[in-house]
Amino acid sequence: MKNIWNTYKSSVILLGSMVLGGVIGLFWGKGAKILQPVADIFLNLLYCCVVPLIFCSLTSAIAKMENLVKLRKILITFLIGTIITGVISCLFMVAAALMFDPAKGAVLDLAEKADNVNSSMNFLGMFTVNDFPLLFSKSNLMALIVFTVMFSIAIIMAGEKGKPVLKLMEGLSDIIVNVIGIVMKIAPIGLGCYFAILIGEYGDQVIGPLSRAIIIYCAVIVVYFVFSQTVMAYIGAGTAGVKRWWKTALAPTLTALGTCSSAATLPLNMIQGKQLGIPDDIADITIPLGANLHKDGACIIQILKIAFLCSIFGIPYATPRNIIMSIVVAVVASVVMGGIPAGGYVAEIFIISAFGFPTVAIPVMVLIGTITDAPATVVNVTGDTGLAMVIARIVDGKDWMKKEKDRFCG
Repeated sequence: MKNIWNTYKSSVILLGSMVLGGVIGLFWGKGAKILQPVADIFLNLLYCCVVPLIFCSLTSAIAKMENLVKLRKILITFLIGTIITGVISCLFMVAAALMFDPAKGAVLDLAEKADNVNSSMNFLGMFTVNDFPLLFSKSNLMALIVFTVMFSIAIIMAGEKGKPVLKLMEGLSDIIVNVIGIVMKIAPIGLGCYFAILIGEYGDQVIGPLSRAIIIYCAVIVVYFVFSQTVMAYIGAGTAGVKRWWKTALAPTLTALGTCSSAATLPLNMIQGKQLGIPDDIADITIPLGANLHKDGACIIQILKIAFLCSIFGIPYATPRNIIMSIVVAVVASVVMGGIPAGGYVAEIFIISAFGFPTVAIPVMVLIGTITDAPATVVNVTGDTGLAMVIARIVDGKDWMKKEKDRFCG
């Protein structure tokens, strides 16, 4: 029992703090918002770790590789895997929407107007910034990744002169991981406060007109979460991979659930990647990329929005054209548009354009997205390590986990 407690102690404490926070939020209601400054301390400290973690770990991973053919294989496999899992996640929600009308019985005030619906449609703008300091901002992570890849390749091209820079980046990566460990000491307080705020602010809306849609969504997201993570871990490393993934998944899962932030959960995801034994040259590339592009949970949300609005506005969703179009729109809106700077309403505008919904539907979509954001973030984030395990098998062979264990022990 002592060994079990020592293994799961931190996870149990995190889970307990979030349950306590949820109970407090349920009774306190919107007054729980007063806990926001305490919650923000934890989240801000995690945010401060994200940029240096991506820059240092990604640089060291790529610069150590030297094999650009392997790098290309990793990136191509990641992109293909992202699209495939995105489509599969959409199909889960499509099936549920066809069996259970998510808008049945919903009565919504559609007279509300949407404000500030101006968003950049510059898709290529997500990959660059116009000033060097802007790279080191959590708002421009894709641009940071692009620059980091070029910087890493330049280190390889520099040969021996680049080795000191590589060694520095390796050392900084280890230091940042230690900093994250220090920040996580206050995680129970921060996550507890965030969960209290979440339940206090949106609890009454969940049991209101959107209750049926939210219940259907929660059922789908839980089933997909268990199914997808188990299957990807099994494909990646068999039964041993499944056991190890679920054993190490609680900390990033609870952090994503409490903060609703892929960026804030990224440091915990990187740590889980090391616990899983995913090779550094794979984990340090695919997990940061996944935080920006691999968003199965968001795909499920987009399908829910489309099916819900089709029902509200009397548009038949159960047609091959609308189903296929909804899947394409969901994947594009989640994978591509989610990374566009200042693109808060871009996905909603894209959905309206594709299906011809009136602009009054935007507040409904924003509300659905806000309420469902926490579980979607869990699926978005946790799927990154599962996909990295699949990539490890494709790139390094089916025995990659054993090889990493032998190398570590040796």
